[in-house]
Amino acid sequence: MIGPTAAGAAKGKANLRVAQLERPPATIAPGDPLTVKGKVVNRGKRAAAAKVTATLSSRPAAKEGSVRLGRTTTAPVRPDKQRRFRIAGGLPASLAPGQYYLVACVRKQGRKGKAVCKVRKRAIDVGPDFTPGGRSLGDELFPQIGNGGYDALHYTIELDYDPVNNVFKPGTATTIRARATQNLSEFSLDFQDLDVTEVTVDGVPASFEQIPATPALAGGTQPWKLVVVPAAGIEDGAEFQVRIEYEGEPVKITDPDGAVEGWIPACTSGGACDGAFVVNEPIGAQGWFPSNNFPTDKATFDTRITVPDGKVAFGVGELVSNEPNGDGTVTWSWSEDDPTATYLATATTGDFDFTERTITEAVTERELPLYEGIDVTASTSQVNQITTSLGRTEDMINFLSARYGFYPFDSGGAVVDVTTGVGYALEVQTKPHYSSLFVSEGTHMHELAHQWFGNAVTIANWNDLWFQEGWATWSSWAWSHADGGAISPAERFAVEYASTSNPTRWNTIPTELNGDPSMLFAEFPTYTRGALTYEGYRQIVGNAKFFRFARELCDRFAYQNVTSEDVVDLALEMSGLEGERLELLEDYFQQWLYEAGKPAITPDDFA
Repeated sequence: MIGPTAAGAAKGKANLRVAQLERPPATIAPGDPLTVKGKVVNRGKRAAAAKVTATLSSRPAAKEGSVRLGRTTTAPVRPDKQRRFRIAGGLPASLAPGQYYLVACVRKQGRKGKAVCKVRKRAIDVGPDFTPGGRSLGDELFPQIGNGGYDALHYTIELDYDPVNNVFKPGTATTIRARATQNLSEFSLDFQDLDVTEVTVDGVPASFEQIPATPALAGGTQPWKLVVVPAAGIEDGAEFQVRIEYEGEPVKITDPDGAVEGWIPACTSGGACDGAFVVNEPIGAQGWFPSNNFPTDKATFDTRITVPDGKVAFGVGELVSNEPNGDGTVTWSWSEDDPTATYLATATTGDFDFTERTITEAVTERELPLYEGIDVTASTSQVNQITTSLGRTEDMINFLSARYGFYPFDSGGAVVDVTTGVGYALEVQTKPHYSSLFVSEGTHMHELAHQWFGNAVTIANWNDLWFQEGWATWSSWAWSHADGGAISPAERFAVEYASTSNPTRWNTIPTELNGDPSMLFAEFPTYTRGALTYEGYRQIVGNAKFFRFARELCDRFAYQNVTSEDVVDLALEMSGLEGERLELLEDYFQQWLYEAGKPAITPDDFA
């Protein structure tokens, strides 16, 4: 028998409501899991299990939303009691970004009755999952450099330079237009520890930090990173603009082999300095402007250098203007609209005799401007020697374009400066740089050949450097033979291969360099062995196929990057060899490029 009170309760109804809905995350990405937690209370007279449904609504209204997250059924909730619920749900991968509100609903009487809902009034931002970009591009010799998560498209470098004190004045800035290649929460740039005063992303101030790159570089100057955290995430595929303002004294970078690069004060042996000699291979660019300092991330450049009246300043590409500013300074503006690796940029500044002249490229009949600067301290005899070598530029470009295809840029030139402690030339894009008051024709040809191999077609990793140094060395051999009667590349091959003076020189693998960055510019494995490899291939396939191979390299990989494997694959493809002879050619490249020791396979094996 049931008493009156118990009977009344049994005949009553449940009255379920969502009493509590725990706060969801403030941001979440489509496809991510979302666990919904809360409590259900029963204000009725009868126990009932609660069927709880979690949804998202695009409006902050207390009714069931249109985006279903999940459902659960609790154990019976007794009158005037509460019970926890937990729904392990997730957002649909196709959910459009935007603001949504979390809603939990329960049937009032358990299995039936109208739905009673509770909504969290604080919105959830649904959008991409933003993560930091990588701080390395994985180079085997220089893992400290390169940055992931974006592609640099264009640099605008604005330098206000005081050559007397060798400092960048306030107002110096680099603006980078880039495209995100992932959903970015932060990104990094290669930049040494100059004083950064402000960073903005799309005009909005961003937080930043300057830290040493990892791992530590064995020998030489330790690379640094500028880590930027924008005020809001940057979506994959979106273009953005980061502007870095900085000042202070740029410090030259010392390489693992002891050489210097980057922003190098241009000084005579007596100590007089008139500006800076700016060359960047392999990592010196980060000593004077922030960048994604890796060969694969080419970009276009505008370079504007403000200096005292009377000074000359060079950038890559064509001269836009050099009008005085009316305040005792002049701004030299240069623009390069062809993709350029950061190590091929420049901002060399000093006292130069500056000239602009034109040459004619025979294969295209184009008129190419040449911008040339010779340090004003050069003697008459030095000027005569330098201008004689630079006077061969037209002949050299036509020699190269007849073999490799048209000159790949819209201008050329050369910068001949006085500075101590450098001792090398560099193929700065459109303007090879020479660090002493002497320019040999062979060196000038070497640097011009780099405009095709190295500048237009650029290595993908620093271990691939043999590719472009081998071409430049071979080109210089071929020019010296054709123009001045030096021994032919074939004779050089025979001499070098037969030499027993230094047998250990064959022990360094060109495509590995023993994993040692100090070996990057080692003469034999990078320059000579690379050139010998090409010369052997020429002898194997003949001149016609050899130069078709060279032109195809320049066409197929124009303004892009190439790996050692790309070069070998194309050489095999264009050799015309088949069967066992093709296999022998594969073995030839394997021995010459990928193995230590003196190669056993030579062109004689293909006779």
